[in-house]
Formats: sequence, C-alpha cells, structure tokens
Amino acid sequence: MRDFEAAKELFADKLNPHLYFDSMSAEIARNKILESIHNKVSPLIFIIGDPGVGKSYILRYIHNHINMNQVSILIDHPFFDKRDLLKMLYDAIDLTFDKDINFNELKDTIVTAYKDKNHTIFIDEAQLLNEEQFELIRILSDTKAFQFVLSMHKEEGEAILEKKHFKSRTKVVINYGNLSKDEINRYIQSTFFEHSHGDIANLFLPKHIKKIATLTKGNFRTVKKYIFTLLRLLDYAKKNGLQKHQQINETLLIMSALDIGLLHDKR
Repeated sequence: MRDFEAAKELFADKLNPHLYFDSMSAEIARNKILESIHNKVSPLIFIIGDPGVGKSYILRYIHNHINMNQVSILIDHPFFDKRDLLKMLYDAIDLTFDKDINFNELKDTIVTAYKDKNHTIFIDEAQLLNEEQFELIRILSDTKAFQFVLSMHKEEGEAILEKKHFKSRTKVVINYGNLSKDEINRYIQSTFFEHSHGDIANLFLPKHIKKIATLTKGNFRTVKKYIFTLLRLLDYAKKNGLQKHQQINETLLIMSALDIGLLHDKR
C-alpha cells in the first residue's frame, strides 16, 4: 500500500544532514572543502552558488562530519557584532570571556588560543554580513590562526569577492551547481528505495523526470518542494478515492508546478 503521506516527509523543506544527497556538484564541493580544511590550503574558503542548490546542506554535513575530531563552529544566522563573534570563539574552546576587557585584548588572546588548534568556522548565508563583520573576518584570517568557510549566494558572493577585504587575499572559491536530469532521477529513486517506498519510486517514469528537471531547472531545494507537493496531491487523491490521480499524470505535474509558483495561471 503506497504511503504518500509518510513519503512526502522525506522531501520536506528542512535541513537534515542525514538526508544528504551526493550529486556530482556536491561531491566535488565536499571533496574540495575537506581537502582545503585538512591541508590548511587557505584561511578563507568560499562556497558560491544559487539559492537552493544545497550550500547549507554541505556546510552542515561537513560540520557534523568533522566536529568529533576538531573544533567546528557553525554560524547559520550571521547577525552578530564583532564581540559576539569573539565570544563564540571563546565559548567553543571553553575559554572564559570577560566582557569588561577591551576588544583588542580579547582578540589577541583568542588568536593565541587558536594558533595551534585544529578548527574550522562555518558561516552560512555570508552574503548577509556587513562591512564591519567582513573586516573582522579579514583581520582574523590574516593572522593565519583562523580558518573560515563562507557560504554565499552566487550573485552577491561574486561581488563580495571583489571587495578590498578579499580580492587580493589567498582564498579557495568553490562553485556549487544544479542537479542534472539523471541526478534528479537518482535522488528521487534512492530516497524512496532507502526508506522502503519502492512502490512509489516506480511511479516516476523517465518522461516525468524530464518534466520535473525542466520545471525545477535542477535546483535542489525546488526539486524537494516539487516532489513534496506532488506527493501531497497523490495522497489527497488516494484518501478521496480519485483513482485517476493516484498515478503521476500531466495534470498533477502541472498542478504541483502551479502550487509552488513555477508556473502561473494566466486565465
């Protein structure tokens, strides 16, 4: 019996590192990031890509992968002042943060503490950082004591890399791309089969995958939203005895696209 209700939760718009999908782009990015971290290639590592391609996933995946063997700090909401960042660094190694000490003394202490400590600082949505925050990251990275991995949207990220903070500095830039049609198919099939929903996986024919790839343009987050919505419609049809729509068809494919804004009803 097809359980569309349970299956759709596998595609919910949540950041779950346990549901990580190793696309070609993700594998290349992951390997480059891990290599750069382990070999200390540069104090600054940038991940650049369109919104929704999977940058946040890869940050959390690597953070979870390495945090048992080294200090790993993940900042997923980059709204902090410069003392806040120092406090995060202090707290991560259980170093007492004295709020009455001046900023430069706090900075010098933490630089010394991290100089020989294996660590990585991940900042998601780094395009939201302001000039003062970028300048602090530049200052800390210039000490060679700190290693940052910054994830940014492609358009804003490319502009930020041209700023004085980073343009002339040694850095690693990793471009994160979209899924191909074959990768979308592999993602859908593997997700269903790994969670005992092979009966639902078999509903997705090559022509359906082609349509999904065209509509979503291979954006990972959009693919997830689309499949979630399609399964919700299939679940509704099943619960309401709409036999015709308990199989994937053109109507359901178009309705799913309309529901999440990929298409617009021009009537």
